[in-house]
Amino acid sequence: MDATTAALLYTLLAAAVTAGWTREKRRRAATSAPEGFWPGTTRAPAAAHFAAASAMLLITVAESVVEIRTGVAEMQSVLTGLSLLSLIAAAVVEETVFRGFAAPSWLTGPGLLGVALGGSAVFALIHGFDVSTAQGRISLAFAFVTSLGLYVARFNPLNPDRSLAPCFTAHIVRNLAVFGVKWAQGFVLW
Repeated sequence: MDATTAALLYTLLAAAVTAGWTREKRRRAATSAPEGFWPGTTRAPAAAHFAAASAMLLITVAESVVEIRTGVAEMQSVLTGLSLLSLIAAAVVEETVFRGFAAPSWLTGPGLLGVALGGSAVFALIHGFDVSTAQGRISLAFAFVTSLGLYVARFNPLNPDRSLAPCFTAHIVRNLAVFGVKWAQGFVLW
């Protein structure tokens, strides 16, 4: 399967997830129904979105500074303009899986900590970074930190109903920021 087809299929999957999640969120808001199939289908205050997005921007800046300071910024992978679709789709699908299905809203204490640490390790590893290089190890570490931050976005006092919405917002901001950094450094082909 070529990259264009894969990006389009992934985008369709994300659109289907978004439609299902949004439909359940609206139904729950209208009827006060309990959570059904889709996790985290509640509203979140604007402060939860803002804090989560801000944290992702800080993580992106920190990653860029570390890459520049260690001299690996020029070892970036190259993205295409079409990658933008995949990055947005990935945010929706990954949040639904990692912070949604794998981390039920009722989790607390050691169970939540275990899911956050284990889920973050898996999250970082599935991104396929080449850990034999300094660039790969830096990317792996920041993917792990990003994932932990996304768990915090769902399970913190600013998000009392444990909505996935701030996670979606934050992950999209993170992926767009990474794309922007790569574009500014000349690693995006149009």
